[in-house]
Amino acid sequence: MDEELMRTILHDEHLLLGAVMGEGACGRSVPLSYPVVSAGERSFGEALLCDLTGHGSLLLSGASAPSFVSAAFAGRILAVGEVAFEAVLTGDGAVVSIVLLARTGDAEYACWDLSGKGDALHAWLGFLARVEEGGVRAFPDLALEDAAEALVPLLLWGPEATNVLSDYLGTQLPPAPGTIANRNLDAIGCLVATLPEVGECGYLVLVPPRYARVLWRSFLSFPVVTPMGRRELVFAVSGLFPQLGGDAFVEGKRAVCPRDALVEAGLVRAEQTFVGARGLA
Repeated sequence: MDEELMRTILHDEHLLLGAVMGEGACGRSVPLSYPVVSAGERSFGEALLCDLTGHGSLLLSGASAPSFVSAAFAGRILAVGEVAFEAVLTGDGAVVSIVLLARTGDAEYACWDLSGKGDALHAWLGFLARVEEGGVRAFPDLALEDAAEALVPLLLWGPEATNVLSDYLGTQLPPAPGTIANRNLDAIGCLVATLPEVGECGYLVLVPPRYARVLWRSFLSFPVVTPMGRRELVFAVSGLFPQLGGDAFVEGKRAVCPRDALVEAGLVRAEQTFVGARGLA
């Protein structure tokens, strides 16, 4: 692995598990795969755990955030506390990224790339954030930050995911599908998002950095939990959206998907108020 890559909080944990490391988004190191898992030969019978730190994540905030998000993200408009899978498109309708988008406040959002195109997502949203018309910025009050390690994102995915998470929740219930809320995992305060009901049951657990190793090791102490690398994640997510074809999940490949396929996958909304809507039409 290139020693110039930025090490993430859980880097050494991945090495202890024998992970093959490589370059993720923004020059960060990510586990590509683990010896116990190989892409295309996986079982969804239990639970999978993935560290999303190096996959590409952004925090969007400020008075301009809602208007920016409605333009840059093609899926449905979210209420506070909702999460959804959404497409990010170029002006001509090509797929930049498939993301999980969460609205965490009136003027605050977070998104995580799930398609292996985190660098493209960062570059494109950064470009849109700087758009000007007549010398005036379109989104003057927007703050766009790399949220990779503000809260460490751990994805717990599979039929046993609910049973594993519930062991930490006590009398608390997981958030409803498609929502995000504060939850205490034992004594650790976290944000927990329950993925929308698409394919396997899944949770995104956003952990304070000081507790990331503790929860990572604790989750893996369950016999049903297996670590999942970037290659396996992209393979799994592509299986949720077979309508899109493989190019939507290959880094560096231009992917043009029919509008009907994106609508069927629930990744774009009917209103043509987002970047790329005309290109799709």
